[in-house]
Amino acid sequence: MIIGKNIHKSFGSLEVLKGIDLHVQPQEVVVMVGASGSGKSTLLRCFNFLEMINDGEIIIDGKQIDPKRDNLPKVRAEVGMVFQHFHLFPHKTVIENIIEAPMIVKKVKKEQAINEGLQLLEKVGLRDKAEVYPEKLSGGQKQRVAIARSLAMKPKVILFDEPTSALDPELVGEVLQVMKQLAQEGMTMVVVTHEMNFAREVADRIVMLHDGNIIEEGQPEDFFENPSHERTKQFLKLVN
Repeated sequence: MIIGKNIHKSFGSLEVLKGIDLHVQPQEVVVMVGASGSGKSTLLRCFNFLEMINDGEIIIDGKQIDPKRDNLPKVRAEVGMVFQHFHLFPHKTVIENIIEAPMIVKKVKKEQAINEGLQLLEKVGLRDKAEVYPEKLSGGQKQRVAIARSLAMKPKVILFDEPTSALDPELVGEVLQVMKQLAQEGMTMVVVTHEMNFAREVADRIVMLHDGNIIEEGQPEDFFENPSHERTKQFLKLVN
């Protein structure tokens, strides 16, 4: 589904990604963990072409993407992204936030976009908030709207960049529950998170980044119970 080969990314003289290789299979949930500054969010943004790599290849659904030739809005329509801070339009209602991209990017007719948007709000438990403005929502509700907005584009994969880190603790569960449901339905997902219980329960594979490199990856049981890298062991002691 997504293949990253030898991905390098620098910001000026700072090399953030140092030759990452990562292969995400269809319907797989890959959780990326690691300390702040390890390169996790940068890698996600490269997969969505919000950041452009300096070297390497990104292959999506069998096609190598060339940012200079390919239609990046079309690519992003297939690779959805949910951000830490929601990024909802404050001057638009919930349903208007959801229908905006399908209508503009995919030329979906408004009536169809609204009908599908309402179904997605039902899915995330917010059908009754369709005509509400974001300022009237809790953080957890905003993030669930952001997930519905991403789903409205019918992506092949969704990237989640620390989707619960900006939420009050009591609101985290409602967002994770929606993500668990998507995983059960077979959505391909790459998730950057510090929620280790979620990683244990939902991930097919956990990837540990440190200093711009993948230093360990494996199934949750192996990752948590028998980590091989000393840095992974230190990390798990801090977060468990």
